[in-house]
Amino acid sequence: MIIEQKIPPLEDMPEIFRIVSISCVPMEAKSGVLYRVELYHDKAQLTVAFSRSQPDIRLRVDKMVSIRWRMPVTSKDGAIGISRLVLLERPVNGVNPFNTVPPRWVKDRSLVQEAAQLFDALPYNLRQLVRAVLWDGDRFRQFCDRPASMRDHHCNRNGNLRHTVEVGVMVRLLASQYPQANLGVSLAAALLHDMGKAVEYDVWSNGDWCMTDRGKLVGHRHTVLEWIAVAIATNQIALPEKQHLSLLHALTSAPNAEWLGIRSPVTPEATLLSMADRLSGESALTAKLASQRGGWGARHPNRKGKPFTLPTEDVSAD
Repeated sequence: MIIEQKIPPLEDMPEIFRIVSISCVPMEAKSGVLYRVELYHDKAQLTVAFSRSQPDIRLRVDKMVSIRWRMPVTSKDGAIGISRLVLLERPVNGVNPFNTVPPRWVKDRSLVQEAAQLFDALPYNLRQLVRAVLWDGDRFRQFCDRPASMRDHHCNRNGNLRHTVEVGVMVRLLASQYPQANLGVSLAAALLHDMGKAVEYDVWSNGDWCMTDRGKLVGHRHTVLEWIAVAIATNQIALPEKQHLSLLHALTSAPNAEWLGIRSPVTPEATLLSMADRLSGESALTAKLASQRGGWGARHPNRKGKPFTLPTEDVSAD
């Protein structure tokens, strides 16, 4: 039994949707094809149908589209009849990409809401930048889906998104005690710092994580620099030079030998990112290894020793 959709008022509809499923079949009565597409936005989830004289191979799952309505708006066989879908190949100002993350990508909706709030907290030009980097549907889905590591912290599905949100939340908290830091640049760095892991990890047929050729040969830090450069150039995003340099420094610096060509953190934004990144990783790994009764926890191959923690009641006591 097909349940007809309740059609929300058009004025309440979001302008942008993400394709979550799509089918295209030949029409029986006449030439052409019939599309049936499921669309997602936090404010509305729709199934729409429309016909075309020939298939549009650009319309694919995970792409962003807008609806061209057919008036009057009617529903048949569980789908709303529309005129067509318009593929949005370039970022659209005002769109928060995290508002288009479907539950099949991330089941934890509170995590997605936190990510959306961090995005909204960015200044305008840095929102433009992060939006442009995330506009590619495949890249965005993989960023949300992939782990932050293969066997260390946040090594499960959606681990990279969870780690990114934790780092962003910690950056905001630490920045309140570090007035010399630029909060906008620090938040942008938090959201971007592990975005390259979207293409650094893949999954084997048995469900285990593996590293891609790009992950082995290039690494996520250099990958996100490529994406940032392309996003700025193709979308004409205006970043003042010092703001741009501070962001790049935060994303690339690390305590290391100078002769390796890696710069040590010297800006407040880089320091905040480094502290928040390490704290998120250590917290997640300690939670994974710690004994529930307190004392010595389990050993991890990437750590020198076991974590020692107090019993839960001692930690939570006033």
